[in-house]
This record gives sequence, C-alpha cells and structure tokens, in this order.
Amino acid sequence: MHLFGTAALSAMSLHLVLFGIYMLVILAILNRLHTPIWCVHIAGAFLLVLTFHDRPDSVAHVFGMLSVYAWLRSRGLPLIHRWEKNTARWTWAAVAFVLLSLGTSLQIGGIYFLWVCLGMVATTLGGNKRFPTVPMLVMVALPIMLMLLVVVVFPNLWGGFMEHARQTPSLTGWRWPRMREVLKVARTVPGVIAVAFLLPWLWFKQWKDSESPVDAAHELLVMTGLLTTLSVVVASLTLMTPNMVTIAAYVQPLLVAAYLALRASLMPGKRWVRAQAGAFLLLMLLGSIRALGMTTWGLACAEDVSYASAIQLVRNELQASPSGSTVALSSAYLYEASRHNEIRTIHSDWLGRPSDWPGDEREALIVLKPAKLILTQFDYYRWYERIIMDLRKRPDFVKVDILNTARIRPPDAFKPLQRVVQHVSWAPVVVRFSWN
Repeated sequence: MHLFGTAALSAMSLHLVLFGIYMLVILAILNRLHTPIWCVHIAGAFLLVLTFHDRPDSVAHVFGMLSVYAWLRSRGLPLIHRWEKNTARWTWAAVAFVLLSLGTSLQIGGIYFLWVCLGMVATTLGGNKRFPTVPMLVMVALPIMLMLLVVVVFPNLWGGFMEHARQTPSLTGWRWPRMREVLKVARTVPGVIAVAFLLPWLWFKQWKDSESPVDAAHELLVMTGLLTTLSVVVASLTLMTPNMVTIAAYVQPLLVAAYLALRASLMPGKRWVRAQAGAFLLLMLLGSIRALGMTTWGLACAEDVSYASAIQLVRNELQASPSGSTVALSSAYLYEASRHNEIRTIHSDWLGRPSDWPGDEREALIVLKPAKLILTQFDYYRWYERIIMDLRKRPDFVKVDILNTARIRPPDAFKPLQRVVQHVSWAPVVVRFSWN
C-alpha cells in the first residue's frame, strides 16, 4: 500500500497486480508439468469465476501457489526417479511460502499447508523420495511457536485477534448443508465437482497404462489438489461459512488443466476429449455468471456515478458533518474518511463492541446514534435497508433522511438477484439521522 497509495482505486490496482502474479505462478506450474497448451487455455477460462476477494487474501494465494510450485521443484516433478540439484533449497522454499501464507491468512494458509503435506507424503510413497522430516517439522512447529509468542509477549495483539475472530467468525458449528449453500458451491467450483466425479471414472475406463513421468505428475497434482479442495467444499457446507469455498476456486484452474491433460493421455480419443473439453467450458459459463453480470449490468452501475463523483459526494458529506460527530461508512469510503480527523468515523460492519458480538445491527445503531451512514449499494440493500425502514416508522425517536445517489438500480436492489449478479457501483447511499 505504501507503493500504490491509500485510495480505493489504488487498492484495486494493487489487487490486480497480485492477481496477475497469481496467474503467472499457475502458468509456471503448468509449464513445469508440460501441460498441453489447450488444457491451459480451458483452465484459464475458470479464472472468470474469481470475481470477489481482497488484497490480503490475494497475497496469501500468491504465497500459497508459490509453495505448490516450490513443492513440485523440491520433488523433481515431473516424477523422474533421480534427485535433482538443489532440491533441499526448494523444500525449504515450500516451507517458507506456506508459513508466509499462514501469516497472511490462517484459513488460506491452512489449505496450502494441507496440500504441501499431502504432496510430500504422496511423493514419498509413490516416488521413492525421502520424506523431508526436518523441514516439515519446522513447518508444523513454527506457527505454533509464533502463536505462543504472541499470546505471551503481545497479549494486546492476541486480544485484538480474538475480538476479530468473534465478530467475523469462520466456524459456524456443525450443520446440515442448505440448498442455497449447495447452489453457491456448485456455482463457485463446478470444475472441482466435475473432476471429483470424472477422475474415478477415468481410472476405471482408461484405455492404457502410462509410464510417463508427465502423466504421473499430473495425476499426483490432481489427487492431492482434489483432496485439498474437497476438504474446503465439505467444510463450507458443514462447519465453516459458505464463503470459504472461494478458497477452492483459486485451486480450480490447476485441477482442471491437470485433469484434462491426464484425460487426453490415458484416453486419447478425439471425440471423448472434445466432449469433456466442451463440458468444462459449459461449467465455466455456469461459474462465470457473476463475471457476466459485472461486465454488463455491473459496468452500467459503475458508469452511473463515477468513482471521482462518488468520492466527492462522500467528501462533501464528511465536511458537512458537525465536528465531533460519528459517521459510519462502508469500507469503500474509509480511505477518504481517514483524511477527516474532525469527526469520528467507524466501519459500518463494526458498529457494536466486539465483546457484544454476536449482536444486532439495529440495536448497535441505536446505541451509537451516528449522525450519518454512508453506504455502498451492496451494504445498504443487503444489510441496512430493513433496519433503516424500521427506524423510519418511529419519527418520535429518530428522523431519517435517505439520499440514494444511484440513478441505475443495482442488482442488489432486487432480492432474487442479490446472490447471483455481481456489480461495481460507486454510488453512495447517505442516511442522515436526527436523534431525539
């Protein structure tokens, strides 16, 4: 952020650069495995599924994919039964990148931790490689030691982490999958689900046994990556928030490319290869429905009120707020809010005290009594519209004035489309309160 600056567009630019690095690492992995270029093209289409994440998560995925690349290099893949030079260096690189990913995001780092562990075990059992005992012990022990260090030496940091974990929990407790969650998973990782069904069928129907180290490498990547992503899918449906499945979507392009390469080698008939390639492209269209929404309706929303106009509107509202008053804002406007020290600004997701979580946004709003809410269309329609409409029914308690600057209603304004069509709308919704 020091390089890119502290503004919404600067943050988006940083995210774009990180996403580009992530794609280059995926390409390096597939090149390392000698994956056919047509498989790379189809896998690249699944990048259109990735329409929602933020900078820390992107950093964690870059480190995670680098750990997978280093793991492949450390084991001499494609699987050739000889030691390559500098394998120890690549093993320690894999460990370092896993630790960096864990340090950026516990959830995302944990997935790559699992993948690298499975990969090391698989190459030890199937490739006649020695298990890297010392590096793996370091990879397990160091995060535990760092956590204990923070608990003992930096208790305030640990307390802040626990508050955040309570307010934005990843664990939901055991539950049965709901239909809405199943549909979300099917839309987010259709390629992973297809590989999970097709890989056993491929093993059963394959026309020939292959001794190719390239085939063995693709098979190893598919098996370890599939086990890792399926663990994310199952956890998203039973123990963790459904949004966690987005982590698996970042692994999806690698799995699709490796499976198609293996499929084309073991069952090389052109008719079957074309049929499955076409099926994966159809699945990609299913997963990219949000990207299609962003590039049509979403672009219209972005053009409705430009970024510069939206920030100027926010700036004017902040300047017009009484000195010392409280204003709650969506995250998109916090960069501008940080420049106004004369007022108290709060993230609209954090109105209540963390110690009170889980709480009620309506009650937190009444206790806080902010002068204004400045919200994105997303936050207004998904979280605050009902609360604000309820408060408008009590003019004796509070007077509410709503200014929605959007001329084009976004998909979030229509409940059936809120979880289907994604958009980019800068237009703020300004809610002014006069508390009695």
